[in-house]
Amino acid sequence: MNRNGEDLLGWELNNPDHEIFDLEVMEVLGECRNCELASECSMPCESVRRLVPKKGTIIGLGHEKQNGKPGMSYFALLNRDEVKFILLSAPDHYWATAKYIPHEQVPDWALSRLDQTRHDLPSV
Repeated sequence: MNRNGEDLLGWELNNPDHEIFDLEVMEVLGECRNCELASECSMPCESVRRLVPKKGTIIGLGHEKQNGKPGMSYFALLNRDEVKFILLSAPDHYWATAKYIPHEQVPDWALSRLDQTRHDLPSV
C-alpha cells in the first residue's frame, strides 16, 4: 500500500510498463478464485489488480468523475529525480486502464497535490 492510502488498482487493470510495474492480483472472482496460477494468468476470469512499482513510490493525486463517464484518477510515480504521470480510467462496467500521460495533461489541482505531498516524503 502506498503512503496516502490510495492504490493504483482496478478491475482487470492492465500493466502499461512491465519493466517498471509488477501486477498484483488483489481479488479473484468467478471460477478462477481457487486457481493457483491466477496471479500469473494474463486473463483470469475476473480480478481486481494493482500496479506495484519495482522502484519508486506511487502517489495518488486525486479523482474526478463526470456525469456518466468513467472515473479518472491521477497518479505520479516518483523514482529518484524522475516523475511519470499515470491516468487511471475506471469505467463502472468495464476494464480499468492505466496509461502514461504528459505533464501538460495533468490538471492543475493534481499537480498542486503532488507538490504538497512531495514535501512530506523522504527521498525516493
